[in-house]
Amino acid sequence: MPQAPNAGAGEGTGRLMASGVSVSFAGVQALQDVTVTLAMGEVLGLIGPNGAGKTTLVNVLTGFQKSDAGALVIDDKEVTGWAPHRIGRAGLARTFQAARLFGQMTVRENIELAALSANPVRSRARREADRIIDWMRLGDLRGRMADALPHGDQRRVGVARALASSPRYLLLDEPAAGLNEHESEELLAAIARIRADFGCGLLLIEHNIGLIMEVSDRIHVLSDGRSLAEGTPESVRADPEVRRAYLGTTDDGPSVPARGRGDDPVSGTTVRPPLLAVEDLVVRHGSVEALRGVTIEAGVGELVAVVGPNGAGKTSLLQAITALVRPAGGRIVLDGVSNGRKTVEDIVAAGVALVPEGRQVFPALTVAENLAIGARDASDGAKTIWRVDGLLEEFPILRERADMPAGRLSGGEQQQLAIARALAGNPRLLLLDEPSLGLAPLVIERVYEMLRQIHDSGVTILLVEQDAARALDVADRTYVLRSGLVELSGPSDAVLADVAFDRAYFGFPDQSAAS
Repeated sequence: MPQAPNAGAGEGTGRLMASGVSVSFAGVQALQDVTVTLAMGEVLGLIGPNGAGKTTLVNVLTGFQKSDAGALVIDDKEVTGWAPHRIGRAGLARTFQAARLFGQMTVRENIELAALSANPVRSRARREADRIIDWMRLGDLRGRMADALPHGDQRRVGVARALASSPRYLLLDEPAAGLNEHESEELLAAIARIRADFGCGLLLIEHNIGLIMEVSDRIHVLSDGRSLAEGTPESVRADPEVRRAYLGTTDDGPSVPARGRGDDPVSGTTVRPPLLAVEDLVVRHGSVEALRGVTIEAGVGELVAVVGPNGAGKTSLLQAITALVRPAGGRIVLDGVSNGRKTVEDIVAAGVALVPEGRQVFPALTVAENLAIGARDASDGAKTIWRVDGLLEEFPILRERADMPAGRLSGGEQQQLAIARALAGNPRLLLLDEPSLGLAPLVIERVYEMLRQIHDSGVTILLVEQDAARALDVADRTYVLRSGLVELSGPSDAVLADVAFDRAYFGFPDQSAAS
């Protein structure tokens, strides 16, 4: 096996530490008093649900975000407030969730450029790049242009480029994103080799919970901008507070949802005709395969939940249904008619409305103007249930703020506006992407009460949600997505009671086996 370049360069004692870090954005507390340490030769996993603060912490560690409080220390040297390039020279390197290679450079040139940061002599940097390439087993790609590489190879080149700067600490940002099972296994082996041959500390940010549990010595869990738990993978896996953060529940589980309206009393399966049918759907974003043969359906008047960890492909599913992205395979059928090459405008005209993640209201327009934009002409025969004036009555807080710019509303008020704006088009199918994200518990309760009322009005709802317990509590049926595949599906009460739910959602072993 080729010798690791600069093997032993990271040997010795030392640690990377972010201490008491707090960051806020326009009054929103993204991080509060977070302390994370990483020792040389250690693999530390950083996990947490969507909106936990992981990205903000990564940006603080790498110098892309200044903290309001706290300190960053690398090997007993305080580097708080340093620019990213100075932090890199102090011994911290990173990869990115998207590979971010220089596309019009060869693999060798990409890695050589990074090597120059540690060794400014061009000939030595080139030799170092070649040694890294051989060690990473990338020799056959040496002269290939980076933008011509498949996704898995781009990620390997990204790791090689980070290693070329001879880091003492290496931050890997979602290295398994978009990888297939074989590539993920190769990633596990590569992480073990990096630790063994380079001796550097590795901080691993990853939504593949099964992978991160397998490879990490310790796990640090963030939730709502705070440190929730830290310990061995076994202790974190068993921590009920971690389960609550991801699922909105403890080990005792949420209340069992009532059987959905119209379900067969014997089998528990829906007997409604499908309004939406998604068949063997494949979605790619560049070289990343986000969905790999997903099949789901939603019956007329049904509320269907799609849950799963961040990165499972939930948003890609909604984007494909609304024609925001074009499927690479499979088909989507709405009320018996294939979406085919329909445009976003065609999908909206057919009665589909989307409440996007992050609300995305028009901040400079008033509440009333936002609602007016969402209103759809019902002359095509669509059933008119929701009118702007009626929506203002249905959402009292919006009536009070009808003349206020939407950008001045709170997050919860903006979420109500986003839902009301979608309803103004009198949709037959309402798609919601993470409606609880970033909201306070009481506001979430209000939002879900609205969903129940919308459901009772007969609107078909497809609800994408990371808060699994809350979604299962309102849904007739549930699909669990993980890594672009449907891992589990069925009536919500049956899904919740299934011993395979932990494995399907997290990639954990079945609880029955664990106990």
